[in-house]
Amino acid sequence: MVNKNKILSDLSKMALDAMSTFSGVKKEIETIVSLRVNKVLNKMNLVKRDEFEVLKKMVQKLIIDKENAKKTKKSPKTRIKKTNTRKKKKKN
Repeated sequence: MVNKNKILSDLSKMALDAMSTFSGVKKEIETIVSLRVNKVLNKMNLVKRDEFEVLKKMVQKLIIDKENAKKTKKSPKTRIKKTNTRKKKKKN
């Protein structure tokens, strides 16, 4: 009976060790994959999300400003120049 308990104890210890080893391997693989993906993305010279959001807001503001400028800008009207029909009197 003692030998059975010892064997079961040893097996459970080995299983726990194996699980912790697999967990460490999993973390290591995730780290390696993450680094490789980041390396590929950096080579592609992509824009980061926060930089994109800032640029997007700037463009939206410029579009709104342009629309407001169009609304306030009046189209030039052709004015008819009034001529003075009265003659000015000359001072003597």
